[in-house]
Amino acid sequence: MCSTRRLEPHESGLLRKLRLRALQDAPGSFRDTYADLVVRPSSYWEDLTRSVTQPGRNVMFLACEGDQPVGSAFGLVDHAQARTGRVGGMWVDPRWRRQGIGEGLLQEVIRWAGERDFGCLRLWCVADEVASGSLYRKVGFKETGGQQLLSEGSAICVAEMELQL
Repeated sequence: MCSTRRLEPHESGLLRKLRLRALQDAPGSFRDTYADLVVRPSSYWEDLTRSVTQPGRNVMFLACEGDQPVGSAFGLVDHAQARTGRVGGMWVDPRWRRQGIGEGLLQEVIRWAGERDFGCLRLWCVADEVASGSLYRKVGFKETGGQQLLSEGSAICVAEMELQL
């Protein structure tokens, strides 16, 4: 049974390792690319870690089997829309999928958003990705009708989903 915890301020190396694993495993699911991030200096990872470990800012949740992280998700403050949060960077190691880990990570982000008194959480999901879309719907997310390309020059379409809190 996996436990969840928050990333700690001293774990920039762990954040880098997990993010790069996610990008290698599911390159069509994230805006960032492995090639872009693998060359980033340690200062980039330290800044990112700081942004998700300082109280009152964003957060990163880890799903762990013992001491080994097997999944992660970001809870992000949407600075453009008051009382709105975002789910980002959702990833579970392929060997651990379909065991409730993704749902557990989402529940942690939902709890975090509730503590911040957000009115809703939003996320972008690859439009034709059945498994992740099904997971998001299972916990209550609904399509907003918003769509866009994953990134500039990409042919992958992502659909916005929202959960009212």
